Amino acid sequence: MDNRDVLGRSMVLPPPPLPTKEPYRTSSASPQETTPPTSTPPAPNRPLPPTPSPKKGKTHSRSGSVSSTISSPSPPPTQPPPLKLQPSLSTISETRPETASSLGKKAGHSRLHTQSSWTSLASTTRAIKYGQGKHSGVELSPQPSDDPEDPLNWHRWRKEISFCALLLMVALTGVMKTAFISVNAQAADGYRVSYTAAAALTGVPLILSAFTGLASLVTSKICGKRPLYLISLVLLFIGTVWNTSVRTSYSQCLAARVFQGLGWGVIDTLVRSSIYDMFFEHERNLRVSIYTITVITTTWGPPLLGGITSRGQTGFELQFTVLSCFFVLAVPAIALGVPETAYDRTDTQPRIGEGSESPYKESMCQGIQRDRIFNAINDYIVKMKPYSYTRGAADSVTLLEAPRAFIAPTTLILFFTSFLPYSSLWALSSSLSLLFHSVYTTTTIGVLMTGPWLLATATATVSAFFPLFIPRLQSRFPAFSSISTQFNNKVTAAVITAGSILAFIGILTFGLHTNAGIDNGEISSTNLPAISFILGLLAAGTYVFEAISRPLIRLSTASTSFSDNQTTATRHENDMAAGVACWRTLFAGLLVIAVPSGISRSSSGAALSSGHGLRDMCIGFAVVQTVIAAIVAGVWWFYGEEVRKWDGRVMKSGDSGAAGKRSKGREGSFFDTD
Repeated sequence: MDNRDVLGRSMVLPPPPLPTKEPYRTSSASPQETTPPTSTPPAPNRPLPPTPSPKKGKTHSRSGSVSSTISSPSPPPTQPPPLKLQPSLSTISETRPETASSLGKKAGHSRLHTQSSWTSLASTTRAIKYGQGKHSGVELSPQPSDDPEDPLNWHRWRKEISFCALLLMVALTGVMKTAFISVNAQAADGYRVSYTAAAALTGVPLILSAFTGLASLVTSKICGKRPLYLISLVLLFIGTVWNTSVRTSYSQCLAARVFQGLGWGVIDTLVRSSIYDMFFEHERNLRVSIYTITVITTTWGPPLLGGITSRGQTGFELQFTVLSCFFVLAVPAIALGVPETAYDRTDTQPRIGEGSESPYKESMCQGIQRDRIFNAINDYIVKMKPYSYTRGAADSVTLLEAPRAFIAPTTLILFFTSFLPYSSLWALSSSLSLLFHSVYTTTTIGVLMTGPWLLATATATVSAFFPLFIPRLQSRFPAFSSISTQFNNKVTAAVITAGSILAFIGILTFGLHTNAGIDNGEISSTNLPAISFILGLLAAGTYVFEAISRPLIRLSTASTSFSDNQTTATRHENDMAAGVACWRTLFAGLLVIAVPSGISRSSSGAALSSGHGLRDMCIGFAVVQTVIAAIVAGVWWFYGEEVRKWDGRVMKSGDSGAAGKRSKGREGSFFDTD
């Protein structure tokens, strides 16, 4: 009789003749591998051997002969045993659901799940974690570590408090930026300086914020983000309080604005990155949309109130007095509500061998237990140290990621596409007081910002939430089935064309309409609602370009070879988006200072130019924007993949030839290694 080992289970065959070369599978071989049968019957008079282990493949009867019955083997294991994780995790055996990119859902999963994944090169396992509630079928992206201090593992209340505190700082920053738009002429008269010098109170801090934005991106990779938020908070507080008592000194007012500009750069470049640090991919779109709408609303809306508050004897100082009161909320919100969000994921995704446990298991279970008792608040406050980033010394490659992102082809193309509309919006808005102060009060000048505020906010809201409703429209109305839900070459060219048309109309019409009302160096007649609406069209075109920046940058990072490392790809995505913002802010500050010189015929700005300076300047801006938009649309249409390849080369991502293979975006999981 022959004993054979089948998948680690004993199987004994009866005495009839057996094939001598029938293949069998073993537990260590793959289903395709086979081993020849072996036949080693025991000696007749030998005493009973000990009961063999399942791997020996032999079963004996009490008489010492081989049993003539066949034992029923249990089904072979199809996957490694589940990992021992925290109580809130469970193990599933069915096919892994969709990733966070596809937002797929499978019924029957109400908790966070895990599953083991085999690598091709080593017999190790890795836990794959899924969302909760309605996102229980979504593979979490990025995959959180087992460390309870990982921002992705924070409790929901902790994430939302941090998010709201950062939004408060974003709102205060936006109000400060446009505080002088409606009172530039008043400031010039009060300080007895030129209108250009008064416009510098807005332009200089914008320029400084562009440079501090780049510096904060580099520094955050060394010391994290929390120290920079605290430094920014101190700078903004000093600048705002100082601006409440600078009525008689232009130099002090400018110095206070310099402090504010140094703090703006941190908020402008790191808040979006912190959102990416705390929230998973399927949670980010809503938060980023709220962040974008907050930036626009608090930047272009406050001049409506700024003109009213500046009519009294205190002038524009009252605006900063009101702003100073909000720091009563901002200081504790940032100090106690925004922990360190930067987290080094290089070594926190261990490959756990069979039978081993996560090195963070004990600490995570203790953290969960602590959070269930009243000491959670004390424990939270203790952890709010000014500096808590534990990453080792950053290498030169990591430190140079931000500068390289600033000169990546996609970054530069997006900048050239949008910098003229963006800069023109800032420059023309800052010149409203120069144009209309002789006829209208600061209150009326502030009301002119109603159009930019409403249309820019509406554009950002529609561009953020309309893609979420496209699948519903397509399911109900087949006529919308041809609408693309992804940013391809056609969609990119169409959006660039639409934004350029709005910007062209806004810039050109503003110059022609306003210039027609200038008589002997003063505005004689004009239609204020029309001026407000025209500026609104310019603002709408500006933020149409803003709407396509993030998808195109994401497409670039997903199409180049550094998309194989999701942490690096996300870091590059944030750096490139910050690069576009910093480049545009830099040129906006320059135009804010330069444009009044083209409008006014005297250095003091007392009279407007009668040589059609405003008209000629606006015609030039409109024509240049049209040419740039046509060139950029052609580049994206014909050389989109080449641009993404060059992104990979500039960012030193390695083999840039991988570009284009995943040009449709991040499909599947970043954690599939089989």
